[in-house]
Amino acid sequence: RHTETHPAIDNKMTVRLARRIVADARQLSITEIGRRYGFSWHTVMTLVRQWSQRIGEHRRHKPCPVLLIDETSLRRRHRYVTVVQNAETGEVLAVVAHRDYRALSSFFLSQGRRWCRRVKVVVTDGSQSYRAAIGRHLGHATHVVDRFHVVRWFAHGLIEVRRRVQRIGEIGDRPAFHPEIFRTRYLQLARSERVRGEAFARLAFGLRQDPELLEAWRLLQQLYAIYDAADEDEAVERIEAFVHAWSRYEIPEFRSVLKALADWMPEILAFHRCERITNGRLEGTNNKLGVLKRIAYGFVNADNFAARALIWSTPMA
Repeated sequence: RHTETHPAIDNKMTVRLARRIVADARQLSITEIGRRYGFSWHTVMTLVRQWSQRIGEHRRHKPCPVLLIDETSLRRRHRYVTVVQNAETGEVLAVVAHRDYRALSSFFLSQGRRWCRRVKVVVTDGSQSYRAAIGRHLGHATHVVDRFHVVRWFAHGLIEVRRRVQRIGEIGDRPAFHPEIFRTRYLQLARSERVRGEAFARLAFGLRQDPELLEAWRLLQQLYAIYDAADEDEAVERIEAFVHAWSRYEIPEFRSVLKALADWMPEILAFHRCERITNGRLEGTNNKLGVLKRIAYGFVNADNFAARALIWSTPMA
């Protein structure tokens, strides 16, 4: 323990104690830190905020050629915030309240035009609000929509087909769903080359239960292949092949996939021009922030969460 016991500094906050408290804020709740060192919750939180502000100013002063942007929630499906991260260093630059155009624009405005001009690539999760803010303030940068979110759009088409064809009875009946189709629902979303042996046999048996489901699965595999293309031209060819294959059956659940491809085509193809960059590093950071939320027993104040997040996201200097 690093509490100060000398009479001359008793009940005073020394630099060494302040550093120890901030370091503990990466692992403990504010209440527990206050109990350990004999300070009130507000005293500890004020110190953490001040330290976080210094860290944030230092990080945001440096140029950031590649920017990662995603959202996370203070509580599940309630009160979202926008997380901005430097892709090269892994440092969280800011956590901004809300997830709309105004929230992201306020961050860009606070950084200034000179800093924004140095951003070359920005990766987001496919939000229209983020897209509008990027177009307004980072129009010169290459915008890439994250691969994980695009694949989730693709998978949604098959999921909806499966939900429609698997039902064999009214709600409340037993069984309500076709057992073989339902039991292979997760295998249906996997890439074909990753399913082997007995699992592949189960998948094949489930898909043979309905011809439309089998065709939807083939369409999904074609969509997955877009990201396996060697370059942008090959990716365009694979998208055209998917559209041609869909036109033969016109499965209605895949209309939303076609619309997403049309709306986000430049951002999807930019993946092949920007060294196949994704938001994977930021997704990992969001997982760590999820641990922070559990340690703190949840957050109500977005500013307190932002202060803790900047300290939590990287080792102390």
